Amino acid sequence: MLTLLFRILRLPLGAGVEDTAEGAAPKQEAVARKSGAARRISLVLLSAVVLFVVLELALQVRSQVRFGQSIFNLAKGQTRYIQDPVTGLKLLRPASVLPGSEVEIRTNSLGLRSPEVTPARLPGSLRIAVVGASTVMGEMARSNEATFSALLHERLQKHYPDRKVEVINAGIAGYRLADQLSMLKQIVLPLKPDLVVVYPGFNDFADYCKAGKAPAASSREGLPLLTLPNWLLSVDAVRKKTVALRSAPPMPGKRLDPASIDLLPYRQRLEGLVSAARGAGVDLVLATNARAYRAEQPLDVQMRLSEQARYFNPCFDLPGLNTLYDRHNSEIVQTARRMDVPVLRLDQRIPGGQRYFVDASHFTLAGEELAADEIYGFLLDQHLAGS
Repeated sequence: MLTLLFRILRLPLGAGVEDTAEGAAPKQEAVARKSGAARRISLVLLSAVVLFVVLELALQVRSQVRFGQSIFNLAKGQTRYIQDPVTGLKLLRPASVLPGSEVEIRTNSLGLRSPEVTPARLPGSLRIAVVGASTVMGEMARSNEATFSALLHERLQKHYPDRKVEVINAGIAGYRLADQLSMLKQIVLPLKPDLVVVYPGFNDFADYCKAGKAPAASSREGLPLLTLPNWLLSVDAVRKKTVALRSAPPMPGKRLDPASIDLLPYRQRLEGLVSAARGAGVDLVLATNARAYRAEQPLDVQMRLSEQARYFNPCFDLPGLNTLYDRHNSEIVQTARRMDVPVLRLDQRIPGGQRYFVDASHFTLAGEELAADEIYGFLLDQHLAGS
């Protein structure tokens, strides 16, 4: 790259140094040389900008084709998500088909990736809601039918051929436990489900990194940090592709100790979910979170499978993330036992590795199917799906 720059500028490495042997160049020649250098520098900068725009446009088109989402949707006001004016919740765009060659999402009038559902129910019907974040929503599932909520519906409907069975997919990408509690109270419970399954996900982890950042912006000196729009896919791609480079052994104090994280707020949010369901007379199951990478795997495998988790949680190293995930799953188990609700250990029932995971936490089709099988078997074994 440096050689190319010098070729474009056509400047020797010692350019700008006076030739004492020959004497000073004529003033007109010096001015012309500086003017030519300036034009070449401008050309380099312009070329870089054009290259960046072309790359960004290519990435946006690729994202539009694969997932049906890009800056073009934002420009047309047709984004995947909306802020619901009634509940204040982030929801999928209601009653829409969000097409893509790899992932197609169909939404109901409530803004969920689920069949249409109303509070009115048929006598003897079975209604189950699954609450969570992107893994529940099926971030990487090709179609609605490929999500584990839909696959669970298939299994239950086959088991109860004479009953109307509904499984509501109440997962929204990016939801933390606080969002899931709002979803439960404002959308799920008014639909009068018989049972709620909560698969919390790991989005609460990002708050730990935000809380642990230092120094604060107000205490920094010097020029302000420049920020770029979140929709720039080229910047995002560079960040994701350089996770390994930015995961080198850190200087002391640059990473957070997972043992120092106070889990009391997380515990209280879990208790809030259980209490809200119990207050509405609805049974609830807490499920622990499965992940692709495990401490018993070879280090290179863990590093590859954990790339997404390290990208979104840069304040923890790999051993720290393993510890943090295990601590949160342990908190889920302890909360379930303390509040006397069933707990499904999906972290133990779904093995790690690429067969079941697209990335650190999202399921492949095999993972979706296994999750559906495990939930289905658990509900029948615990007599939670009716008789």
